[in-house]
Amino acid sequence: MHPILFKIGNFAIGSYGVIVAIAVICSIFVGRFLAKKEEVDPEIITDFYIYSIIVGFVGAKVALIVADYKEFSQDPMKYLLENLRFFGAFYGGFIFAVIFALIYIRLKKLQFFKVADITAVSLPLGQAIGRWGCFFAGCCYGAPTKLPWGLVFPAVDICQDGTRIHPWPVYESILDLAIFIFLFLRFNKRRFKGESIFFYAIFYAVGRFLLEFLRGDDIRGLYFNKTLSLSQILSILVLFVAIPLYFYFLRREKSGAN
Repeated sequence: MHPILFKIGNFAIGSYGVIVAIAVICSIFVGRFLAKKEEVDPEIITDFYIYSIIVGFVGAKVALIVADYKEFSQDPMKYLLENLRFFGAFYGGFIFAVIFALIYIRLKKLQFFKVADITAVSLPLGQAIGRWGCFFAGCCYGAPTKLPWGLVFPAVDICQDGTRIHPWPVYESILDLAIFIFLFLRFNKRRFKGESIFFYAIFYAVGRFLLEFLRGDDIRGLYFNKTLSLSQILSILVLFVAIPLYFYFLRREKSGAN
């Protein structure tokens, strides 16, 4: 769509990188704001977010390679260079970041659910903004559509004959923004510590599972006769874990109140 924002001489500044940087700054701002409410040191949250982003970036690349191993194995270096400007598979980054978070929180002796809830609110805001980086980079594109808001992505093969496709990154941006607004407004009304992270996991998993049916690229990996993507499989696993845990902690909170 518009992968290069501008150039300084021969040095190109990519739209994706700039938009992701804005997304990170906004997430950190919200995280610091909520950290003060939870009596958590904002500086620790800032460090935690920066380290998590680095770890998440590595995890997203690893997941992308796993999902598209056939193409990666043909020419690993070329594959990595071609996909360097893309974040990768979100769930891979999310899993790596969660593992890092468990270690970091333990080392810093923080309360897990406080940090988890803060992150659950600020993360979807970053995703909502970051998906516009995907939009301008022309990646994560959608399937063909005849809907009036369908767009032509110049670099996408299926658009070469003028075929319009779903602006998929815009769809997820709307989903993520809705999750952020809901969790932000509900933050002070949580019924128990940890509610925000469970709500985020459930809402995002359901939304991502449904939106994947509108994707047009195969790079995220397709399984079971190309009926489900890796992200959909992971969404199902997240729901199997998050929903029972949510009701477990909710019952425990109610029993404690009684």
